[in-house]
Amino acid sequence: MLALAAGAAGAGAALGLLKQPGPDPQIDAFAFTASAAVEAARHAGDRARTAEQQLALAQQQIEHLSAFGAAQELADVQEAERLGVARFMKDSTAIWGDERRQIMAAIVREARRNGLDPVLVAAVIQVESHFDPFAVSNVGARGLMQIMPPTAGWLLKHDGVRPAHLFNPVLNIELGTAYLAQLMNRFGGDLNRALIAYNAGPAVARSLHRGTPAFKRLSAYPKAVLAAYATLLTPPAQVASR
Repeated sequence: MLALAAGAAGAGAALGLLKQPGPDPQIDAFAFTASAAVEAARHAGDRARTAEQQLALAQQQIEHLSAFGAAQELADVQEAERLGVARFMKDSTAIWGDERRQIMAAIVREARRNGLDPVLVAAVIQVESHFDPFAVSNVGARGLMQIMPPTAGWLLKHDGVRPAHLFNPVLNIELGTAYLAQLMNRFGGDLNRALIAYNAGPAVARSLHRGTPAFKRLSAYPKAVLAAYATLLTPPAQVASR
């Protein structure tokens, strides 16, 4: 009987009718863990390659934007030179080298951004500070376009503007052109009144009546700006012959 049973068991095992002893559960667990690790490593490698591709693309975009920005700044500087902005800057001893080019480019760029004439912006700077980025008025206005710190805070929509920040010439031009453009809109494109508002404040400009002594006195500022504007529009040869 034992021999018969052994033979039946062997035949059954051969035919797959009886379950053979399985591998060690620890081996199964190890095999699963190893497989999962391989799969995780594959996914990690895929993610790393994707990240590298995205980084390379971002670097290409940055390089492209940098090249475009440099080319645009050069074009803006050339436009400023063509318009004669450098003629006012040549007398400034506080602006040199790269900063001079940055200011020239900023005048053109910010004027274009705000719908203003770059020559008008240069004329305002000439009257306000004679292109001295460290100029301070007796009421505390600062920089090229003589921005008051509270006005800068209002334009930037926060109170964290330190007066020293306004000595940054590019920031000063950004704020000054934005402010002048807002005043032009507020006064319906009336340049004379917008310039009075820029110099003396919007409330003062609104309260003025033509022909009054106050109007005549405050009109000296827009007249000075327009005179500087006319000077830049006049060819250098004609200016020299006067």
